[in-house]
Amino acid sequence: MGKGWQYAGYKMTVFSATEEKVIEDTILYAKIYFDMPLALNLAGGIVSTTPVDFDPYVIEDRELITGQNPRSDHPIAVALIAALDRKRAAA
Repeated sequence: MGKGWQYAGYKMTVFSATEEKVIEDTILYAKIYFDMPLALNLAGGIVSTTPVDFDPYVIEDRELITGQNPRSDHPIAVALIAALDRKRAAA
């Protein structure tokens, strides 16, 4: 476990294992030997992914905004702008 990791207990998302398999087979033509969802969970993150590969998916938990894959770029931008607006309104 990643003792003392600042994002332990936060909800987050990252490429799913099945999405990584597609990348291995069609883009990298090589095996990815690091399982990011597992590593984040072991470090204390609360990782979830959408059941449909490459669908946009964004999770915002406190100051952390994460997107599952490149198709999440627009929803991430919307979440970031909203977070900045909230911060500005609170100042």
